Amino acid sequence: MPTQRDQDPLMETFAEELRFRREEVGLSRNKLAEALGCTPQWVYKVETCEKPPSEAFAQDLDTYFSTNGLFHRQWRKIRKYRRSAMLLPGFPQYVELEAQATIIRAFTPQVVSGLLQTEDYMRALMSTSQSPHTLEERVAGRLERQAAAFDRPDPAKGWFVLDESALQRVIGGPEVMRKQLSKLCDLASSPNIQVRILPFGSVTYAGLDGMFVTLTLADGTEVAYHEGPGVNQLTQELATINEYHARFDLVMGEAYRRSESLKIITKMLENLG
Repeated sequence: MPTQRDQDPLMETFAEELRFRREEVGLSRNKLAEALGCTPQWVYKVETCEKPPSEAFAQDLDTYFSTNGLFHRQWRKIRKYRRSAMLLPGFPQYVELEAQATIIRAFTPQVVSGLLQTEDYMRALMSTSQSPHTLEERVAGRLERQAAAFDRPDPAKGWFVLDESALQRVIGGPEVMRKQLSKLCDLASSPNIQVRILPFGSVTYAGLDGMFVTLTLADGTEVAYHEGPGVNQLTQELATINEYHARFDLVMGEAYRRSESLKIITKMLENLG
């Protein structure tokens, strides 16, 4: 069974730097813990890679040893590595490209697209299948994705098609769903985002294999990502990208117009009371 150290070499680097700094000034774990206001057991677990360091602990180390942000930079790398390890193959690379995209085209069945979710909705959606720590990491990562795509000086243009069933599925209870539908209403009215609803009655091969996204980058590069039963694929193969563009055109053609989609979302919101 691989150990945590085998799985995360960045934690080992952090631990070695911590031990070096502590021993260089002749501090025991007990004395360092006393100076930082934590327990010796916590220092021991970080030094032996049993636990990842917290952000606060990294910042305290930088302050105590005057290391000009060294430990905090290492903590950020650890966090990024651990988040990537939680994701499906290909998805970490997709997230990096998504943050650079000028145009995002996405079809999502079953649930609201991750880039459009409220924090409460994503937390409720993932809580049944994730440990508490993993859940917090996944939620924070998804919020950062949203900010990287849309909270920047040159926000991406987002075209999203949601299956109508995603609006009917009350994730997290009525209050969580009310806030989610309200956010969809706000997003659907924004200048750079379109939200279209694919009606229940639409049956097209284009939407039967799961979610898919195409990205257009500033230099014209095209990327496609697909998640479905037993499949997750990131590709820059032209033929495959063209296939997903064609699929997206099909679901867009089957979806309600933008104004009608907004009316449907508003009606669903009103029905929740």
